[in-house]
Amino acid sequence: MASSRFKDLQARVRELKRMLLPFKFDPTGTYKDPLRVTTRALSFRVLAHAEVETYLEDRVLEVATTALDAWETNKFVSVVTFHLIGFSGRATDLPPETLHTTEQNKVKEWPGKTLIDYRFSKSVSEFQKRIRLENHGVKEKNIMEMFIPIGFDMGKCDAIFLQTMSNFGEARGAVAHTSGKGHVQKAVDPKDEYTTLQKIVDSLELIDIEFDRLLKASKAPN
Repeated sequence: MASSRFKDLQARVRELKRMLLPFKFDPTGTYKDPLRVTTRALSFRVLAHAEVETYLEDRVLEVATTALDAWETNKFVSVVTFHLIGFSGRATDLPPETLHTTEQNKVKEWPGKTLIDYRFSKSVSEFQKRIRLENHGVKEKNIMEMFIPIGFDMGKCDAIFLQTMSNFGEARGAVAHTSGKGHVQKAVDPKDEYTTLQKIVDSLELIDIEFDRLLKASKAPN
């Protein structure tokens, strides 16, 4: 069963289609006002990309936050916990020779050398920062950075899906980071834009199931 967040994504896509795309697609891609249709189709592409990106970010953050809560509340360790620490990018040094440091410039960082609670919470907070503030896309690179640190089974992401997402990201970037004049002058078929997005959303339904599995795995048993 799809998550409520995935259903929100589906609803938002329907809303964008209603507001920006023709009620009925012309099979030949010919419209009375091609400039207006193309402008709206490009707007649909950019806004739909934002919805997909936000959906992915929300779900991975939900899993990471749940794993941290389970640890802080019940000291429960899950596969998500291991991945968040293992792929945090932080050094996992051996314990220091002393419990306390006499060097004032190291006092603040010392808990990270002796407390796993500190290391794990720091790993999660830095992951959250990367996702909330530094992620800017849905290409394969972005997906790897979002999915692997929470223990996502990358076998669920085949080469076709990853390439489709990368193409989607590049198509959005072509509109968002360049002047719209050239894009508008070239006719864009709104049906193609919608079909591409629908294929992505259909693929994300399987991804959503894996997110739910990880969410369940990250929770402490009752």
